[in-house]
Formats: sequence, C-alpha cells, structure tokens
Amino acid sequence: MPSNLLVFIQSMKGFSIILLCFFILSNLAISISVDTLNSTHSIRDGETIVSVGGRFELGFFTSGSSRKINLWYRNFSVQTVVWVANREEPLKDLSGVLKLTNQGILVLLNHEGSTVWSSISSRPGRSPVAQLLNSGNLNVKEED
Repeated sequence: MPSNLLVFIQSMKGFSIILLCFFILSNLAISISVDTLNSTHSIRDGETIVSVGGRFELGFFTSGSSRKINLWYRNFSVQTVVWVANREEPLKDLSGVLKLTNQGILVLLNHEGSTVWSSISSRPGRSPVAQLLNSGNLNVKEED
C-alpha cells in the first residue's frame, strides 16, 4: 500500500473516533429531559420542560391565533391541558419567553420584553429553581 494511503487511513481513524464521540454526546444531550427552570435556563417558544417521569410537559401552545403557556399530559393521544398561565392575555406571536427571576417569580415576557403574566412568591429564594414534578405541580424552591 502506498504510504500516502496509510497516512490517510490512519487520520480517518482519528476522525471516525471524534465523529462517533460527537454523535454519542449529542444524542445523550437530546435524550436527557430537562425538568427545571432557573435564572439562567428559560423556555422560549418551541421549547418545553418535561417532568422526570415523562408524565407532564410545560411549554407554549397555540390556541386559535394566540400562544399560551400550558401544562399538559404528555403521553395522551389527545393533548389534555391541565393548566394555562396567560389565559387572559395570550401572546400574538412566537417570541414569548418564560423565565424564573432571582426572586423566584415566574414571568412570561412578550417580544418587547414586557411582562404578560407572572406568578407570586411567598418569599424570595436565594437560588430558586422551578421544577416540574411528575404529579403535575410546578414547584418553585431553593436549589439543592
């Protein structure tokens, strides 16, 4: 075999290993469900969080010509909504963001960054997280 061909084959082995590692890691990241929000991880339109047991999902949902934050049963054949955050003031486009503030308050922002809906908090947390439980509760608590 010509030496150039051997060098090429050996360099491809290294590339193949890198490609395989990338494939495994990218699929691993996709398969891990995220069940929490914090001050650095928010939900944009098209993204969701899923309870650790996979029973509930929280995200944006189209109702007519508007967008709302909904909590629904995940594995039902017909989407069954359990709770709606911004029923009174739906978003008119796909630019909404659901965030958790440093004070432990959930806020839904529109494309202008204005608050469309917010939760209440009985006390501010130091490092709050909002975790979607497999019971369907969205629990805001201090990070473990």
